Amino acid sequence: MKLKDIMPESIPPIPAKTYLAVIVGVYEIGRHYSDRFKNYSYKVIFEFDIPSIVDPAGKPKQLSKWLTPGKKKGCEFLRFFSGLDDCDYSSDDVEYIDPKEYLGRPCQIRVTVNTEKQKNNIDSVMTLPDGIQPPATNTQLRYYSTRDHGFSGKEWDSLPEWVSTQVKKSKEYQELAPDTVLDMPTESTAQEGACPI
Repeated sequence: MKLKDIMPESIPPIPAKTYLAVIVGVYEIGRHYSDRFKNYSYKVIFEFDIPSIVDPAGKPKQLSKWLTPGKKKGCEFLRFFSGLDDCDYSSDDVEYIDPKEYLGRPCQIRVTVNTEKQKNNIDSVMTLPDGIQPPATNTQLRYYSTRDHGFSGKEWDSLPEWVSTQVKKSKEYQELAPDTVLDMPTESTAQEGACPI
């Protein structure tokens, strides 16, 4: 037996550039601990389809962006929604944003490549320029919130496995199921887009 026979297939990152995309998932996954800030904070994941890149099964390439809700000037959270809506949100404005309303939103995403880890990151998001045909996708749109849906029911059961795995690492889930202790996200993953309020 050779190790290549049991090693997972490595998927190379896509080239670094700007892509047309669609927001197909919004997941509020509860509070996760930050070694950097020494506290717990809520995490919201935005999932994007890139319809111009498909796998052999015809499914579009997907990338996700982790965010920590915050309203400090210059925070990634403010910059993210300002880019999506082509405006300059203030600290007060962002409190009234409902992330669920962005499901299905076409946009542009600036994708970079972490050459050390051989993975893609979403550097920024932008609204579509005038006159650009919006991208389309058949991917089912999904919204989930630990506060709205808890850990059972239709929304919980329909979550992609990678999302439910992250939810199970949250403080909320661990308090309800203390015997199910999972490793917390690494600092580089959990803190993408993070900023203190």
